[in-house]
Amino acid sequence: MKKWTWVIVTFVVILIVGGYAFSRHQSIENQYHLEMENAAAAIKDNNYTAAENYFQSALTRRNSDPTATNRLKQTKTFVNGMDQLENHHFSASKRTFARVYKIHKGSEVLNERAHKKIKEIEVVQKNVTKYNKTLDYARELNQAQSFELSNEQLDTLFNTKEFKKGYYSSIWKSAKALQKSNKTGLAQAVMPGSTNGNPQSSATSESSTSGTDSKSGNGTVSSLPKPNLSSSEQQAADNYSGSNEYTVTKKDTELNGQVISQAQITQARQDLGNRAGQFSDQDIRNLIKEAKQKGISVSEAANNQ
Repeated sequence: MKKWTWVIVTFVVILIVGGYAFSRHQSIENQYHLEMENAAAAIKDNNYTAAENYFQSALTRRNSDPTATNRLKQTKTFVNGMDQLENHHFSASKRTFARVYKIHKGSEVLNERAHKKIKEIEVVQKNVTKYNKTLDYARELNQAQSFELSNEQLDTLFNTKEFKKGYYSSIWKSAKALQKSNKTGLAQAVMPGSTNGNPQSSATSESSTSGTDSKSGNGTVSSLPKPNLSSSEQQAADNYSGSNEYTVTKKDTELNGQVISQAQITQARQDLGNRAGQFSDQDIRNLIKEAKQKGISVSEAANNQ
């Protein structure tokens, strides 16, 4: 009788221990799946720090789990690529993003985002090359004292919507500095004692004598290499009439819904006097709009530049 009692007691203990172990295992599994779901939701919300924490928590439920391990690694790699992109390390960032979707059992969301970032970087790199060529040409024109022509090149950059993105901030700063140098050069050309009171005389003279100067090799405009342009950019350049209207939007040419007329531009230039040559037609439009908005004269608006 005692023997059977011990058998029954042992069986009951086994059932209790087994049931507890099974219950605990199920609880751990449920917690693991919850952590993985939370990590996926955090990635979808671009909250990568939270996603990393969830993956790490999931690994405490399943030690060395390959899915959690790989997705944690993938998330960290993607974040590293974003940091490199933010610091404008485009080539390094592109290589890092390429590693994201090579990780086995990774997040499809991160795979798709990494692929899009690579495509975006490729566009940025092409633009950087194009913008730098235009900036280099503008620098050469500045060195040749063709300040108006240099500003025309800079206007093609400043009036490009893409150029205003943060990816090109260093080129933007360089272009702004060169524009300031051009304005200084134009101002000096009309100072008392100048041999020619026409602020555009330098550019005009060089343009009119380009045939002979290019032969003598004295560094005038005609001897300078022109930037490589796409067919659409070249067509826009061929259509350029000196007023930059092919590079500005309709809104840029209007004041309170009315187109700013050439007569208004001419009057504004007369108000500016000797300083008029420092500004393109679009610069003049901007001054007119600023003057109207602030209730000041065009000349006063120019002083704020």
